[in-house]
Amino acid sequence: MTMSVPQQGEDDLVWAMMTNGNVTVMFQTFLSLGDTLPSISRGDGGSLLFYIRLSRIRDFFSQIKDKVNVVQDLQKTFYGATEFSITDNNNYVLTFAEDEEV
Repeated sequence: MTMSVPQQGEDDLVWAMMTNGNVTVMFQTFLSLGDTLPSISRGDGGSLLFYIRLSRIRDFFSQIKDKVNVVQDLQKTFYGATEFSITDNNNYVLTFAEDEEV
């Protein structure tokens, strides 16, 4: 377990990051996604989100933002990544991220 977030006042986790070697997997409840990515649903391609790490995220975002459906603009997360999310042609959410030093 790399990081986790308990539900406020509860012991239950609503978000967790787990790492084994070079592989990192994040788990998040649907309820906790409601405010940031309300288009996520288990019935419409949203039960799996892809998290893609890359370099020069701001340049990449500028190149594609007017050509895709952006569901979350560039933002700095509590776990230190700069990221944004789009949906692909099958309505899956793709989140692009960089551990950006600003």
